[in-house]
Amino acid sequence: MIAMRGHGLDARKVPVDRLNEYLSSAQSESPGLVVLDLDLGRDAEGRWVNAVDMTGLLCSRGWIVLIVSDSADAPELAAAIAAGAVGSVPKSGSFELLLDVVLAAAEGRQVMTDTERQSWLTKHEAFRAWERELSRRLALLSTREREILEQLAEGHRAEEIAERLLVPLATVLAQISAILVKFGVDSPSEAVALIRQ
Repeated sequence: MIAMRGHGLDARKVPVDRLNEYLSSAQSESPGLVVLDLDLGRDAEGRWVNAVDMTGLLCSRGWIVLIVSDSADAPELAAAIAAGAVGSVPKSGSFELLLDVVLAAAEGRQVMTDTERQSWLTKHEAFRAWERELSRRLALLSTREREILEQLAEGHRAEEIAERLLVPLATVLAQISAILVKFGVDSPSEAVALIRQ
């Protein structure tokens, strides 16, 4: 913040759980630039704060949003750009890069090309299509199959699952086979990888 202030910016740090309060009190001010971390953590009530929703809210109120992210190809980053963020800066980048991009965004200069923006929007649509397909596949599972898939995702083997659910191993194996068919995969590890995505 000191470096930003040194370049004439009125930089302020606002805790994420006080952002709505700040926005309400700042309504008389002209919107400016928000440098927003994609990993906002939890609010005062312990709920995860969604940076994509926050991006959409800020952009709808006229703020310029620049994302700071530790991933160069995350679905959340694509969604934030689709929600109106002007660009992103990697956390692993140098401080000079961050400062240069912040100053460019604050001055209203473009921080990503139209081609880069279109690429992010295309990625966002692909991520959304994948989420819809995964939701469709999950909807095919019975309650017990979902429970077994969750157990597999936690690292439990079929034998352990059978013991935990007090059912025969053959029943668990049959349900795992049904999961594989419904997911269109060949192994339990592939099914788990799908839900982890």
